[in-house]
Amino acid sequence: MYHKRIILFMMACFAFACQNDTLVDQTISLSEYGWLQKNKILIDFHVSDTSKAYDVRVALRQSNEYPYYNLYFIPKIIDSNGFVLKRAFAEAFLYDAKTGKPKGSGLGDIYSHQYTLFKGLKFTRPGRYQVSLEQYMRTDTLKGVISAGASIIETPASDGQN
Repeated sequence: MYHKRIILFMMACFAFACQNDTLVDQTISLSEYGWLQKNKILIDFHVSDTSKAYDVRVALRQSNEYPYYNLYFIPKIIDSNGFVLKRAFAEAFLYDAKTGKPKGSGLGDIYSHQYTLFKGLKFTRPGRYQVSLEQYMRTDTLKGVISAGASIIETPASDGQN
């Protein structure tokens, strides 16, 4: 099982490394116990070009140990002063609610999911920012959540919003 996780991680890194105009692409491995409710995932990035728009994507990886079909979480974009620029309440569907079959791409009993949460996000000032992800389930520890992360990628010209 360990080898499958390494292969999956390497494949994800290769796929993301091929993308241009990426401000950040980081995934945080969670403890063997899962995602603790009190542990926010924080990913720092720097914006230098405020004329561009960016898409914010969240990546989740879970194993068959995950006990629910969905996962509620709160993504935020925070500036260097701690001001929340963007916030959402998100739901990720990890399994089909009727059949119980896992969604996402998988290798063995590990499944990867990627969601675009904010499209065409514009930053008014250059500087340091942070993506914050916190799980919002009623369980203190989400067993089976292996990793979570975010990528901020320049919005393709046809998808940009003003």
